Amino acid sequence: MNKVWLIAINEYKKNVFKKSFILVLLSVPLFIGLSVGMGLIIESLEEDDNPIGYVDHSGVLENPIPGPVEENKDPIEIIAFGSEQEAQQSLESNEIQAYFVIQQDYVQTLNAELVYVKEPGRRATQQFYDFLQTNLLSDLPIEQAHLLALGSDMTIRTPDGSREFPEGGPPLGITIPLLISITFVILLLTSSGYLMDGIVQERENRTMEVIMTSVSSNQMVFGKVIGIVGINFTQLAVWILFAILASLLGGEVFEMAWFQNVEVDWRGLFMVVAIAIPSYLIAAALMFTVGSMVAQAQDAQAVGPLVFITFMLPMYAILPIGNEPNGSIAVLMSLIPFTSLTTIALRNLLIAIPIWQFLLSFVIQTLIATFALWLASQAFRLGMLRYGQRIRLGEIFRRNRNKNKITAQEVTS
Repeated sequence: MNKVWLIAINEYKKNVFKKSFILVLLSVPLFIGLSVGMGLIIESLEEDDNPIGYVDHSGVLENPIPGPVEENKDPIEIIAFGSEQEAQQSLESNEIQAYFVIQQDYVQTLNAELVYVKEPGRRATQQFYDFLQTNLLSDLPIEQAHLLALGSDMTIRTPDGSREFPEGGPPLGITIPLLISITFVILLLTSSGYLMDGIVQERENRTMEVIMTSVSSNQMVFGKVIGIVGINFTQLAVWILFAILASLLGGEVFEMAWFQNVEVDWRGLFMVVAIAIPSYLIAAALMFTVGSMVAQAQDAQAVGPLVFITFMLPMYAILPIGNEPNGSIAVLMSLIPFTSLTTIALRNLLIAIPIWQFLLSFVIQTLIATFALWLASQAFRLGMLRYGQRIRLGEIFRRNRNKNKITAQEVTS
């Protein structure tokens, strides 16, 4: 067991201290941060807190009542003008960002005109519409008028009643399991090179022959896979740290509602992580097997993206999964290796996945992962005997079958 850990530690150190690993480690959070930052900058440039004016020819706003203001938002000043000339002068002198002209027949036609030089911010126009609606409902109590002006607050509930979220979409806490599953898939894509190129290069420069004089093929496979798993969990830990900091920044500094009062779906998170570990081992062992079977490193480069696409297949079936999250397609894809991780994460958004489905999927993934690790060790052992030659999958099984026959004959004799 000590040799397994020595191989794992060596594999970990060899890759973690590379410049390429540091770039990959920081590239994803920096890219996401840059994208979100650009979006916030663009949104802030589009917003304008300057006053907005109006000219009322209808008399609807003769004795204006203040309109409602969204929680945690500062009200935008709304200024009344006696004539369009006065409003135009204020607009040209940048005292206001725009002004509305309420026509005389507004109550019958709802005809109003918005005048501006630069398009006003969305929040300013929305506040004016709420202000106008409140005054159209002035015969009602002010609280009721405000509620009607703000409109309905819809809650979306899944058919089984196990999930509910506001009209704008699921909150951050419920989406965390899905985000974690996608992160695992990205980790697989970034680690595919470590798993395949490393083993091929060590075979090409004959380093592996020296190492194999002191360790078995099983120890080599398990040690390398554990080392790569450690590398990826390092990436995952750093990305989670960045995500927590981004969440705190978005909630506390920018006061974004999606990042505030986060309630983590621990049940869904546990299911996704439990399925992700054997699913990751299956993919890692498969890529290690491919690296042991090919003769040159470039022959294995297409396998990583192919595995990534296979894991993301449930995204292409999002409509049938969303329409029937407990249907046959969704349940089947939850049990099949490669598709199970993303499917369970998607279904978790919509329903509480039955425990028996989760346990069955976990058992299937664990059994397949055990077989995949065995296959990787067999491919690696045969690859050492067939230096510089490509190995076919059937040769691995034939060699093992012949080996079992020889062992059986020895026992009989």
